Amino acid sequence: MAGTKIALDMGTSDTKIYTAGGGIVLNEPTVVALDTAGGGVKAIGAEAKKLIGKTAENTKTVFPVFEGEVVNEKLAAKMLSGFLDKAGYRQGYSSFAVVSVPCGADAALLKKLKGALGGAGLDNACFVETPIAAALGGGVPLSEYSPCFVIDMGGGVTDIAALSLDGIIAGVSVGLGGKNTDVALIDYIADKYNLQIGLQTAERVKMQIGSLYERDSLSAVVNGRDLSTGRPRSAVLRAEDVLGPVKKYYDKIFEIAGTVLSKLPPEVSAEIRHKGIYVSGGSAALAGLENYYKNKFNMNIIISENPAMCTVAGLGGLTGNPDLADKLSLNA
Repeated sequence: MAGTKIALDMGTSDTKIYTAGGGIVLNEPTVVALDTAGGGVKAIGAEAKKLIGKTAENTKTVFPVFEGEVVNEKLAAKMLSGFLDKAGYRQGYSSFAVVSVPCGADAALLKKLKGALGGAGLDNACFVETPIAAALGGGVPLSEYSPCFVIDMGGGVTDIAALSLDGIIAGVSVGLGGKNTDVALIDYIADKYNLQIGLQTAERVKMQIGSLYERDSLSAVVNGRDLSTGRPRSAVLRAEDVLGPVKKYYDKIFEIAGTVLSKLPPEVSAEIRHKGIYVSGGSAALAGLENYYKNKFNMNIIISENPAMCTVAGLGGLTGNPDLADKLSLNA
């Protein structure tokens, strides 16, 4: 394992790890379950996510990354150490990590991330902004002279940028992502159906019937707690019933992307108009998004084949190209 090269995409919703020679070896939720009585870590990742909303008072679920920032450095390090164990990495071996960060990440954010990485035994890392990694991983044709426009939709952060192999031309990172849709669904179902559901149920609703097609016929049975009686109850939801709350996040991202586009130099705008907009990230997988954005932006929309894995795949490619990784690194 000496000289291990690792790519790490530690997002608000999920953490993904790539190893040189192994490909993507881990994809688990960015969550930790704590034993509040003993103070230790009870579970991480997928096992911890199963406990959300179902724990007794001596167990607490914690999200160490929020909107792209490490908010609990100690727990992030413990979680990451556990993930690295699952991925076959062992502390004590020299390694090099290429790590994604939000567009325009500042020194304070990098310092927290370095602390978490160091606590997990990763002391040698370079940081690459997410839209660049997503473009590389999504197979976007890139050069220093040919800019492109990328919208990467994560669970807690959306990165929007015009970029080339020379770096970010103009971009922004906003604390909005797929989890905002989950919260909007919880509020909507409570208001319209008088039914309280949890975050995991909201996420399932989004995955099962979430759609931007106006007349989508998908439906699902949702179980929750009646807000009047407090008793368990179910309701049948149709895709068209939840179109309103589902659209909120995507409409807001359209507005923000439009602002970024409006401030680009004419030559860059012309190139992007010709190429179209590349969309990646887990929230890009929603049914109907390509047509929805094509109509709103009035240009071609290209959604990656496996949008949730673009960033870590792009970082993984950089592990084999240290010169390019160094060039694109924020701390080069």
